Amino acid sequence: MLIREATADDVPAVVQVHLNSWDAAKEGLDLPTRRTREQRTEHWTTFLGQGGGDLWVAEDHGGVVGFIAFGPSRDEDRQGEAEIYTLYVDPDRWRTGIGSALMGKAPTDTSVFLWAAECNERARAFYARDGFEPDGATEAGHHVPQIRLVRAAPPTR
Repeated sequence: MLIREATADDVPAVVQVHLNSWDAAKEGLDLPTRRTREQRTEHWTTFLGQGGGDLWVAEDHGGVVGFIAFGPSRDEDRQGEAEIYTLYVDPDRWRTGIGSALMGKAPTDTSVFLWAAECNERARAFYARDGFEPDGATEAGHHVPQIRLVRAAPPTR
Protein backbone atom coordinates (compact mmCIF):
# COMPACT_ATOMS: atom_id res chain seq x y z
CA MET A 1 0.00 0.00 0.00
CA LEU A 2 1.17 3.49 -0.85
CA ILE A 3 0.07 6.71 0.90
CA ARG A 4 0.62 9.72 -1.35
CA GLU A 5 -0.65 13.21 -2.04
CA ALA A 6 -3.69 13.23 -4.27
CA THR A 7 -3.70 14.74 -7.75
CA ALA A 8 -6.55 15.90 -9.96
CA ASP A 9 -6.39 12.51 -11.69
CA ASP A 10 -7.44 10.89 -8.40
CA VAL A 11 -10.72 12.79 -8.11
CA PRO A 12 -12.95 10.13 -9.77
CA ALA A 13 -11.54 7.39 -7.50
CA VAL A 14 -11.79 9.62 -4.39
CA VAL A 15 -15.43 10.31 -5.27
CA GLN A 16 -16.16 6.60 -5.66
CA VAL A 17 -14.57 5.73 -2.30
CA HIS A 18 -16.43 8.66 -0.73
CA LEU A 19 -19.80 7.48 -2.06
CA ASN A 20 -19.25 3.80 -1.23
CA SER A 21 -17.95 4.46 2.27
CA TRP A 22 -20.48 7.14 3.13
CA ASP A 23 -23.35 4.89 2.11
CA ALA A 24 -21.98 1.92 4.06
CA ALA A 25 -21.15 3.97 7.16
CA LYS A 26 -24.56 5.60 7.22
CA GLU A 27 -26.55 2.42 6.49
CA GLY A 28 -29.51 2.15 8.82
CA LEU A 29 -29.52 5.87 9.65
CA ASP A 30 -32.48 7.97 8.62
CA LEU A 31 -30.72 10.47 6.35
CA PRO A 32 -32.72 12.79 4.13
CA THR A 33 -30.12 13.04 1.37
CA ARG A 34 -26.55 12.54 0.29
CA ARG A 35 -24.47 14.48 -2.19
CA THR A 36 -24.44 13.27 -5.76
CA ARG A 37 -21.41 12.04 -7.68
CA GLU A 38 -21.40 15.36 -9.55
CA GLN A 39 -21.47 17.40 -6.34
CA ARG A 40 -18.64 15.38 -4.81
CA THR A 41 -16.60 15.64 -8.04
CA GLU A 42 -17.02 19.42 -8.00
CA HIS A 43 -16.10 19.56 -4.29
CA TRP A 44 -12.86 17.56 -4.61
CA THR A 45 -11.83 19.25 -7.84
CA THR A 46 -12.28 22.65 -6.19
CA PHE A 47 -10.54 21.50 -3.00
CA LEU A 48 -7.45 20.44 -4.95
CA GLY A 49 -7.55 23.37 -7.36
CA GLN A 50 -7.86 26.06 -4.71
CA GLY A 51 -5.53 24.53 -2.15
CA GLY A 52 -8.28 24.02 0.41
CA GLY A 53 -5.97 21.85 2.49
CA ASP A 54 -4.15 18.57 2.11
CA LEU A 55 -5.65 15.53 0.40
CA TRP A 56 -3.83 12.21 0.68
CA VAL A 57 -4.88 8.89 -0.82
CA ALA A 58 -4.15 5.29 0.04
CA GLU A 59 -3.41 3.33 -3.11
CA ASP A 60 -3.28 -0.44 -3.31
CA HIS A 61 -2.80 -2.54 -6.44
CA GLY A 62 -3.05 0.62 -8.55
CA GLY A 63 -6.36 1.84 -7.15
CA VAL A 64 -7.40 4.38 -4.52
CA VAL A 65 -8.84 2.59 -1.48
CA GLY A 66 -9.07 5.49 0.97
CA PHE A 67 -8.36 9.17 1.56
CA ILE A 68 -7.94 11.82 4.22
CA ALA A 69 -8.37 15.57 3.90
CA PHE A 70 -7.18 18.07 6.50
CA GLY A 71 -6.10 21.66 6.85
CA PRO A 72 -6.55 24.76 8.97
CA SER A 73 -9.39 24.91 11.46
CA ARG A 74 -12.71 26.17 10.16
CA ASP A 75 -14.01 26.56 13.74
CA GLU A 76 -13.70 30.03 15.20
CA ASP A 77 -12.92 28.73 18.70
CA ARG A 78 -10.08 26.47 17.50
CA GLN A 79 -8.12 28.83 15.27
CA GLY A 80 -4.46 27.93 14.85
CA GLU A 81 -5.20 24.21 15.08
CA ALA A 82 -5.58 21.57 12.38
CA GLU A 83 -8.88 20.03 11.36
CA ILE A 84 -9.43 16.67 9.73
CA TYR A 85 -12.17 17.44 7.25
CA THR A 86 -12.85 13.86 6.26
CA LEU A 87 -11.46 10.34 6.27
CA TYR A 88 -12.98 7.53 4.23
CA VAL A 89 -11.85 4.01 3.38
CA ASP A 90 -13.55 1.73 0.88
CA PRO A 91 -15.90 -0.48 2.93
CA ASP A 92 -14.35 -3.65 1.51
CA ARG A 93 -11.07 -2.52 3.14
CA TRP A 94 -12.35 -1.49 6.58
CA ARG A 95 -10.32 -2.85 9.50
CA THR A 96 -7.21 -3.47 7.38
CA GLY A 97 -5.05 -0.60 8.69
CA ILE A 98 -5.70 1.81 5.83
CA GLY A 99 -7.50 4.35 8.02
CA SER A 100 -4.68 4.26 10.56
CA ALA A 101 -2.09 4.68 7.81
CA LEU A 102 -3.97 7.70 6.48
CA MET A 103 -4.23 9.16 10.00
CA GLY A 104 -0.45 9.06 10.04
CA LYS A 105 -0.48 11.97 7.59
CA ALA A 106 -2.48 14.25 9.90
CA PRO A 107 -0.45 16.89 11.73
CA THR A 108 1.14 15.77 14.98
CA ASP A 109 2.73 19.04 16.12
CA THR A 110 -0.51 20.81 16.98
CA SER A 111 -3.95 20.03 18.33
CA VAL A 112 -6.11 18.30 15.74
CA PHE A 113 -9.88 17.98 15.74
CA LEU A 114 -12.68 16.58 13.63
CA TRP A 115 -16.44 16.30 13.65
CA ALA A 116 -18.06 12.87 13.80
CA ALA A 117 -21.64 11.68 13.80
CA GLU A 118 -22.63 11.26 17.43
CA CYS A 119 -24.31 7.95 16.63
CA ASN A 120 -21.38 6.49 14.63
CA GLU A 121 -19.85 4.33 17.36
CA ARG A 122 -17.45 2.59 14.95
CA ALA A 123 -15.91 5.89 13.82
CA ARG A 124 -15.76 7.25 17.36
CA ALA A 125 -13.96 4.10 18.57
CA PHE A 126 -11.49 4.37 15.67
CA TYR A 127 -10.64 7.98 16.52
CA ALA A 128 -10.44 7.22 20.26
CA ARG A 129 -7.71 4.67 19.53
CA ASP A 130 -5.74 7.55 17.99
CA GLY A 131 -6.18 9.75 21.06
CA PHE A 132 -9.25 11.78 20.05
CA GLU A 133 -11.69 12.69 22.81
CA PRO A 134 -14.93 14.71 22.82
CA ASP A 135 -14.41 18.31 23.88
CA GLY A 136 -18.08 18.97 24.60
CA ALA A 137 -18.88 20.84 21.37
CA THR A 138 -21.86 19.64 19.38
CA GLU A 139 -23.71 20.76 16.28
CA ALA A 140 -26.80 19.71 14.39
CA GLY A 141 -24.77 18.65 11.35
CA HIS A 142 -26.17 18.35 7.84
CA HIS A 143 -27.79 14.98 8.46
CA VAL A 144 -27.29 13.84 12.07
CA PRO A 145 -26.03 15.40 15.31
CA GLN A 146 -22.23 15.80 15.36
CA ILE A 147 -19.69 15.89 18.17
CA ARG A 148 -16.23 17.40 18.03
CA LEU A 149 -13.32 15.11 18.85
CA VAL A 150 -9.90 16.55 19.70
CA ARG A 151 -6.40 15.15 19.96
CA ALA A 152 -4.32 17.55 22.04
CA ALA A 153 -0.98 18.89 20.87
CA PRO A 154 2.06 17.16 22.28
CA PRO A 155 3.66 18.95 25.22
CA THR A 156 6.37 21.44 24.30
CA ARG A 157 9.85 20.92 25.64
